[in-house]
This record gives sequence, structure tokens and C-alpha cells, in this order.
Amino acid sequence: MKFVICLLGVTVYICVAAADEQLRVALKSKKVLSVPETSLPIAELALENSNLVDSFKLLPVTSGNMGSSFASINKTFFEISDLDLDAIVGPFDMSLDLVAESLDIPYLSLTHDTSQVKKRNTFEMLPDTVWAGRAILDIIEVYGWAQIALFHDDYKGVPLVEQLVTDHSVLVRAWRLPAVAERHHVNQALIQMRKSRIQTILVMCSKENTRLMLDEALNLAMLSTPPYHWMFYDPCLESQEDLTKYTQIQVNFTVISLVDFNNTLKAGNLSKTELALGCDAFSMLISFKNQELETLIGNSSSPQNDTGSKLGNSIRKASLTGHTGKIAFDPQGQRMNVTLTLSTVSGDHTYPRGMWYSHTPMSVPNLILNTAIFPLNQTRPFPLVGRKVKVVIIENKPFTMLKRDHASRQGNDRFEGFSIDLIEYVAKELEFDYELYLVHDGKFGSQMPDGRWNGVIGELIAGNATMSVAPLSINANRESAVDFTKPFMTRHISVLMRVPTYETSYFQFLNPFSPMVWMIIMLAFLVVSWILYGLEKVGRSLDRQTNKDLPPVTIRESVWFIFGSLVQGSTEPVASSLPGRILTSAWWFFALILISSYTANLAAFLTVKKIATPINSVTDLAQQTKIKYGTVKDTGVKNFFKNTQIDYFAKMWAQMSEVEPDTMVDNETAALKKVKTENYAFFWDSTVNKYHTQTDCDLMEVGPAFDPKGFGIGVPPGASYLDQLSMAILKMSDRGILEGLQSKWWDISNCPDLSGGADETSSLQIENVAGVFFIVVGGIVLASLVCLAKYWFPNVFRIPEMVTQKSFLGAMLPKKVNTDDDGVDAEQL
Repeated sequence: MKFVICLLGVTVYICVAAADEQLRVALKSKKVLSVPETSLPIAELALENSNLVDSFKLLPVTSGNMGSSFASINKTFFEISDLDLDAIVGPFDMSLDLVAESLDIPYLSLTHDTSQVKKRNTFEMLPDTVWAGRAILDIIEVYGWAQIALFHDDYKGVPLVEQLVTDHSVLVRAWRLPAVAERHHVNQALIQMRKSRIQTILVMCSKENTRLMLDEALNLAMLSTPPYHWMFYDPCLESQEDLTKYTQIQVNFTVISLVDFNNTLKAGNLSKTELALGCDAFSMLISFKNQELETLIGNSSSPQNDTGSKLGNSIRKASLTGHTGKIAFDPQGQRMNVTLTLSTVSGDHTYPRGMWYSHTPMSVPNLILNTAIFPLNQTRPFPLVGRKVKVVIIENKPFTMLKRDHASRQGNDRFEGFSIDLIEYVAKELEFDYELYLVHDGKFGSQMPDGRWNGVIGELIAGNATMSVAPLSINANRESAVDFTKPFMTRHISVLMRVPTYETSYFQFLNPFSPMVWMIIMLAFLVVSWILYGLEKVGRSLDRQTNKDLPPVTIRESVWFIFGSLVQGSTEPVASSLPGRILTSAWWFFALILISSYTANLAAFLTVKKIATPINSVTDLAQQTKIKYGTVKDTGVKNFFKNTQIDYFAKMWAQMSEVEPDTMVDNETAALKKVKTENYAFFWDSTVNKYHTQTDCDLMEVGPAFDPKGFGIGVPPGASYLDQLSMAILKMSDRGILEGLQSKWWDISNCPDLSGGADETSSLQIENVAGVFFIVVGGIVLASLVCLAKYWFPNVFRIPEMVTQKSFLGAMLPKKVNTDDDGVDAEQL
């Protein structure tokens, strides 16, 4: 009586032979290049764990290569026929499946049957995944989950996906990983899953892929986030050590398995699946020995086919309990009456969560849960305390700047700014450490045409950073990709321009009156001069009837008198006639008001700088084409113009994006250079623009700001530490720390304040009053020329003696003027 145990999928066959009381096991060597280990350690370990060492004796034998070719099948057939075996136990192999069916030998397969046609003599020790699917559906129903993500890495996940999809109450998204996945495969799959906002994850992968997925999920902060529910279908607990190694973050996993989590099997570096199922196979074989092997199998003279057939019938009727639960087979050779164990793993502790039974009475549910210590797979908040996290930043003054001597510094000490002080206070409040790094592409974050995100947002989604501390405006598009804390600052959009040149004029003293007023004053001067001349001429002609010595009236004297009165010159004599004196009084009053108004306005005009600002608001900018305008690509400001429904903003976006696309710059530094060197207006955050206007006196903000939004700390979607960060920011606000930081980095201006009408009082410069000196110089030159002309041409400028001595003004004096005791009269004077 002989048994053969063929452990395939590794590198050897194991043949078991029974002789009298002792079962002898012969090891059959087999070389497979793709698999390095042998089945001998598995057999020995299975015997040791089953306490069957004394019942079996291992003997090595040789065999050909494993495969499904005709030559391989033929060689396997003759070799097994020569061994006169009664049973085969091992991983499923197509050659052995065909040979076992041909020789009528029971084949206990330790893995799933991958053949298209089920054979009568093949028995699957590993239950079909359909039972796992039913258990998962029952769990989903109990907890009311609406969607689930499934990760698998071989064919056995496909029927499970189909089974879950047929239940229309749950949405299923599946990702199939390569059999030997690499880190980027798992990373991309997890990121896609996170974008889909699915929070329930079922992992059905190999030990190596499961380990890689856990590590990547940890890097993406997805193990420690409360919304996520992690479940693992691991029949024989291959990943037991990996699931219990994350003690530092205290997460919980739900494990669905055949084997109890606290089992005593010791596999070491070998396969736990082969060990557990191999132990059950040995136990089944030894049970037949204890039940009178002679009766079950017959004596050694019995035909082989008859013996194998009897053994197959006995296996179909067998019902025993092993490491993988109750072992029983249906007519198709598949496990039935399956029992699955639900375990909750929290750190290095394990708690029994419940059991699932494939066959129960009508009144008993299939899923029976124990009283929960805490909700199923409810992960605890990710503790920032004592941890070192990565913080992504972006260079943007005054939020984040490199120190002048940053080349000689290392780590976080290279940076300074508002954001650096902010994260320092937050880290101190929450007692965690951090590592700062600059975003690689220098962008804040915008969604690209392929759906991926770049910049700071992309770093958070990719899991490269635990949080971002930057002037990152909160908008609906970004909120759909990542989460934000409470705002630590409010910003608007404003326009940054170069300060225009000041208006300067040598004749600025003419500015108090408009040109029209000056023309009216000149006209009034001429009209009043002629009217006074007429009034005095008429009045003098009447007075000459009584006093014939009165000199005649001239227009020259009348003009000179009116001009002297206007400029407050010395004009001692007055008009002699009553009408002339009335007109003179009115003119003096006119001159008084005029000179007072001119003096007041002149003081203001000469002591206030006027800036020639062609743009005073955003609407002014939209209505002109001389000054170009734009913003930085892939930013929230650009998205505002792109998505706005306001007419003039939409018009400006068309101008920026289509008519003049060169106005869109790559970064803030390029924009500042463009503002200083070109006729260019830059739309940007008001907080940053304010800083630039206070540190660079050649720049100014124009017009009222618009589009208010908040700056917040960004975190990956669903991060459990979001509330902790928000609470820290609120505490900083209550304590006045945020206001103090703003004063520290913004109240540093040495530039004139140009925000209120763009005016500033200043001292007078030579260019402001040079025109007055020009008039004096002009008067000197004109007087000198007239003097020279009079000297050279005396006949032209000769005036009659009578007019010279008895002028119009002289006639206004009284005939006798007593000036002293000597009684000198006017004639003598």
C-alpha cells in the first residue's frame, strides 16, 4: 500500500508509501528553473506540525520536468505507473491532473483547479473564491457600504469581481496588479482609487504584493485615515507578519481567512498555504490508516485502479476538521461547508471579530459577529505627535524665501518667511517634527488635460507630502482633489503695475487755474482797462471845463493801473472820476478774491506730487489695449479668469489666452521682470502684491481688489489630522499670532503710500517753480533790450514834455500838497 504526495508549484514531488504500520514518504527531485525551493521542507514541516513524523518516512526519487506537453504527460504517466501509487497531494498541475484521471488516482490539489474541465479524481483543498464573495457581500450588507475597491493579482480575482458586480447594491471598482508588481504599479492604483473616493478596500493579492501595497498605502497616508476600511482575503494568513508590523500608527485591518489568526502553525519562510493545506492532507491520509487501511484500500494484491477508486470514494465521504476548518467535498471535488474566520488586527494585537458559515439553518444568519470592541475596521486618527512628516512648500515672497546664505545652510534652516513661521508654530502646538522641500515644478497646482494634477496639489495627491504650507487659495476644483484646513489668511486678486513718472512742468504755477480761466482773466483785464480809459476820458473832459490844466487820459496809463492793481503792485493814485472809482473798487475786490484763490491753489499744486496714472481700476484696464496684462499659468488666478461669468473679466481672459498668449508667464519672477521692463499689468494675490509694493518702490497696486478667497494648509483627501491642523490655526488666530506674523512680514515699507489717490505731499523742487524764474529773466532781458533800443533810437521813444510831466496819474494828485513846514507845493515838487 503506497501513497504519493506531489507538492508542485515548487520544485519536487513527494511520494508517500504505506507499508504495514508505517507510511514511507519518498522525495522525488525535480528541477524547475523559475522556482528555487523544494517541497521537502514543506513535507517535513507538515509532518512536524501534524505530529505524524513517526508515521511517515521520506525517500528521495527522481522525475522529469513538469509541464503540460505530451512528452511531459507521457513521462509522468509511466513514472507514476511504475511507482504503483494510490494518491497524489500537491499544487495543481495539468499533467498530474490528466495522469490521475487516467490512472484513477485521487489528486488532492493544494491550489485552485485551472483546467476548463473538472476531473472526477481531483479534489481542491483550497475552497473556491465564491464562498469569500458571499462572505464579503454579507459584510457589505451589514455595514451598508455602497462601493468597494478590489485589488487582485491573478485569475482568481476575476470571478470574485463578477460575483460582486452581480449584486447591484454595491459599486465595484477593480484593479489587477502584475503577479510581481513594482512600486509604481501599486502607487498609481492607490492614487486612482483615492481619486474615485472609494473608502472600502478589499485586497486579494500575494504576500509580496500585499506587503508592497501596505507600504505604499502608508506613504500615501491611507492606512491611518478614518474613512478607509481595509479588508484582506488571506485564506492561510500568508501576510500575517506584514499585517501586524504597523504598530506605530495603530491601524486596524479586517482579515478573512480559513485559518484562525492565533493558529500554532510555524512556517518560517515557507508557504503557509501549502503548509496548512498539506497538514490537512496528511491528517486525512492518516485518518484512513486509523480506519483500517486494509478495509479502505485493500491488500497489496488488489488492483491499483480498484484501490484508487475506493480511496477516492472515501475522500468524497470524508468529513473532518483540520487547520483550514471543516474538510468535506461535494461531487465535483470542491470544498463545501466552508467556515471563514473574521479577525481584527490592531497593531500587534488580534481580536476575533466573527465567523461566516456557508451552510446554516434557515433561522441562523451566515455572518455572526462578536460584540465589537470598536467598529469594524474603524481606523484611529493618525497621530502627528512624535512623527516626522514631509511638508511641501513653494518659493513665493514673503511666504517662503531662501535665506541669503542658504547655500551654507542645510535642511529647514535654509528657508524663511510667513509660511515657515506658520508651520513652526503648528508643529510646536501639535508636537511633531517636519521636513521642508520645494515643489519640483514650481507650480501651485492645476488640473491638466489628462486629469492629473501638477504642482503642490499633485504632490499631495501622489502622497509625496503629508501637508502643504503655501499661499494656496481654496477653490472648488482644488477642494475636489485634496482637503484644506481653516484659512489662515484671506487674499484678493489685485493689479500690480510699475509706478508711472510724476508730472513735472516749468510753468506749474499756472496749474491752479485752468486755461479757460486764464483766458477769461486776460479778457477781463483788457475789457476793464478800456472801460476805465473811457470812463476817465469822459469824466476828464467834463472836469476840464472848470480846470483846464488837467492832462489828457491815455490808454497806456489805464492798462498800467489795472495791471498793477491785479498783481497787487504799488498804484498810489486812483481814478479821479466817480464812475472810474466805482469800477476801480469792483476791480480791486475781483483781484482780492482771484489772488486769494490762486495763492491757495498754488500752494496745493506745488506741494503735492501728481502721478500720471492711466489705469485706476480693472475696468479701465479692460477698456484699453495699450497696456498688456496677464498672470501666472496653472494657478488659481488663471482659473478665476478662465471660469468667470463676469463680462469684462471674460473679455480680459480672451485677450490674455488668445489674442496675446505671451502675457501668461511661467512664474512670479518672470511676471515681476515683465512689469518693470514692459508696459505690463500683473494680476496676482493681493498679499504678495502688497509685499512687493512695500519692498520695491517702483511698483504699485492699482484699483480695488476682487475675488476674495482663503489660504489654507493642504492635506491628502480624507486625512485624519485635518481637524488637528485646523484647531491649531484657530488657536493661533485667537492668540494674535497670525496677526503678529502678518505685521512681521508685511509692515516693512519704506516707500511712499500710493494707495489713496496716488498723491503725496513733498517739498518743492526747482522744476516746480522754474517758470517764475523764467518770467523774471524774461523781464530782465526785455527791459534791457528796450533800454538799449531807446538809447540807440531816442527819437522813436521821445515823449512830449507836457505828457511826461503831467501824466494821467500825476493829474490825480491834488494841486497843493503840504509836505512839511516849508510849504512846498506840488508844482515845485
